[in-house]
Amino acid sequence: MLFLAFMGGAVVGGAAALLLAPHSGATTRRRLAGAVEDGKDAVSRVPQAIRDATVAAQQAFTEALEQG
Repeated sequence: MLFLAFMGGAVVGGAAALLLAPHSGATTRRRLAGAVEDGKDAVSRVPQAIRDATVAAQQAFTEALEQG
């Protein structure tokens, strides 16, 4: 939960920095749109990353049990 709060704060802070940056409106909107697209790409990879981490944790647990 704390991690989500941290990430939310980072996103809000980053958006505020972009909106208050000394660039023209068009440039800022273009940069913000690019950042949103990058974020969508990253978010789409999260479920697979969670599955991969789960499999790795299960394997490590099984190996630890086998080794005693």
